[in-house]
Amino acid sequence: MDVVDLHALHRVPVAEVSSPAYELTPPRVVNPSAIPLSIMQAMRHGWFARTHASRPVTLTKVFDVYVTMEGLVFTQDKKLVRQSIAQHTPEECARGLAAIMQTEQAGSVQVIRPSSLLLRKRGEHNYGHWMVELLPKLWLAEEYLPLCSLVVPRVSGNFARVLRDSVALSTSFQPLFCEMDAAEVLFFKELVLVDGLTDHGVYMSPLVFSRTEELRARIPGTQVRRLYLTRRGRSRTVRNEDALMAFLQTQGFLCVDPAELTFAEQVKLFRNADCVVGVMGAAMTNIMFCGKGTKVITLAPASMPDTFFHFIAGLRGLAYYEIRGRVHGPAEDWNAPFDIETDDLARVLGIALPHGAA
Repeated sequence: MDVVDLHALHRVPVAEVSSPAYELTPPRVVNPSAIPLSIMQAMRHGWFARTHASRPVTLTKVFDVYVTMEGLVFTQDKKLVRQSIAQHTPEECARGLAAIMQTEQAGSVQVIRPSSLLLRKRGEHNYGHWMVELLPKLWLAEEYLPLCSLVVPRVSGNFARVLRDSVALSTSFQPLFCEMDAAEVLFFKELVLVDGLTDHGVYMSPLVFSRTEELRARIPGTQVRRLYLTRRGRSRTVRNEDALMAFLQTQGFLCVDPAELTFAEQVKLFRNADCVVGVMGAAMTNIMFCGKGTKVITLAPASMPDTFFHFIAGLRGLAYYEIRGRVHGPAEDWNAPFDIETDDLARVLGIALPHGAA
């Protein structure tokens, strides 16, 4: 498969913005010795780079391109645009090319003529990826050019409402939505690409939070000050969660699953929190709506190779901790149930347990 650099295409450069340099201290981690070496190596740059230099973020309009496989962009002569590869595996890239060839052979390629902004990437059905890695592209693009259409993943249920509400509440733009299934193929006459805001697990630009304070100011908060976020009924759950929740409720925590809340309800719930505890997962993205200095305690299996929430917390000025727990299942399975010791959590919360209470 041929891969081509965006800058080698027939294109119109729209803007280049300088993402500010910043410093990021490593997270405070409980039980770091439980993390497998391979997982630690995968997170090393995200956790320990400390200095993140200024980087360019570019907006570019390209012409006559295919989009498929969660945001892969191919030229008319079937070359894959390197900058559109975002955590895609080589196999997924090959399937994208095959999907284009099959759609062409069937004579069923749909052509999209309005100028469109690409808001897709691998893992696009994840609320965190949408809020941090996709929606901010709209915020930036809106500053520099008129837009007609947003190319977004086709989602259902509450996430479909959240996606549209997050656009409506953070922008004056009233777009057309061009929804795509994961492996669907569309051909765009004009497509706008934003490159450089994030490199998942390695880098996150401060620009991704350019409108977060505006959102916080627009939506009044609740009186809730302490939150626990559960993932009950899904993968990656705390095995001893009932005991953990009972302990947290004695400490004034509201235990909640934000999965079915509206976008505004999620902002409202987190806006005034001064302590958030939760299992590592999409709902923890909402810590971006917390005020500076909020204590955030993420509970994660030792095998979870993720720096996403560390970046959010660092860029938003939050006091961030991780408690890593022992996995019940294959050592490399980060979706398996895991244990969190109550005394570990109490220690991070600054609570002295009675002897034997843990």
